[in-house]
Amino acid sequence: MAQDVLVIHRGLALMLCEDTAILEETLRAIEPLDLHIRRLGDRALLVPADQIDGILETLESEGTFPRLVGSIGDAEDVEKSDEPVAEEAL
Repeated sequence: MAQDVLVIHRGLALMLCEDTAILEETLRAIEPLDLHIRRLGDRALLVPADQIDGILETLESEGTFPRLVGSIGDAEDVEKSDEPVAEEAL
């Protein structure tokens, strides 16, 4: 029997949109930034966390004012963290 393994990715931000149309508008607005973005379903995007400020600025210049939930820590702080990384099977 195969077991699923919990995988933790650092340095990524999850962007959730209210609906598919807003997600499509968001993709068009941030397209010039040439980022490595992964679409997760109809309403979600996975984007590099260190690029979130540029994404927010671009969206705001297009007249879209997203709400940021949580905080984006410094990548160096994450790398130096003494917290264990979970690698246990679900």
